[in-house]
Amino acid sequence: MGKLSDFNNKSFSNGKNERVTEENLQKKYDYYKNMNSADLNSELLKEVGKQKMAGTFDYQKLESMVESLKGSLPEENYNNIKKILEGLK
Repeated sequence: MGKLSDFNNKSFSNGKNERVTEENLQKKYDYYKNMNSADLNSELLKEVGKQKMAGTFDYQKLESMVESLKGSLPEENYNNIKKILEGLK
């Protein structure tokens, strides 16, 4: 598997016009890594709510990104992500 920095920054946006870097992603990972499933779901729903209120939530882009991960993830993980994605509509 490649480095996070190998991904094209044009494909990802943090909504703040900031460049997505490995350092920024590592900070986010460190913030979320010890959260349990309920806490992660709560954070996800808060973020989606903020984006929907701001008119920046792009379901199709998110769905496309998830589809691009299909061959890189174990099938069970991919199916779990798809289930979560369906709940965000």
